[in-house]
Amino acid sequence: MISLYAVSNVIDLLQAEAKKAKVPSLTAGDTVKVHARVVEGNRERVQIFEGTVIGLRGSGTKESFTVRRIAHGVGVERSFLLHSPRIDRIDVVRHGKVRRAKLYYLRGKVGKSARIREKRQAGTAGAATADRPAITEETPETAES
Repeated sequence: MISLYAVSNVIDLLQAEAKKAKVPSLTAGDTVKVHARVVEGNRERVQIFEGTVIGLRGSGTKESFTVRRIAHGVGVERSFLLHSPRIDRIDVVRHGKVRRAKLYYLRGKVGKSARIREKRQAGTAGAATADRPAITEETPETAES
């Protein structure tokens, strides 16, 4: 007879194997680009879905997140499994500053009222970024005459 501990141990091993190694930290309010693989007939291509994360649910390999965007004046929501092999990669465009875990209230808002403030990183004001190189002060050399 197989013990319940052995069965749960096997399930834990399978779930740990199915998890992706590199997963960005997502929270509600983040603007993300999800690169999802789409199968059309016998072809496979990568489709980018960009929008705002309105909620996360689950844990482990069953963790999923919902992304919402406005396409041609119509709100479109799509749920993705975080560790799915169908997701090529997830790019976090910016982190949003929100006070709720689920942003379902965005469903009733369009235009400027649906905006979310961007979370500013503390202590990065003087740091160099990819967009803006660090400013280095050069001391003028004194010419000896």
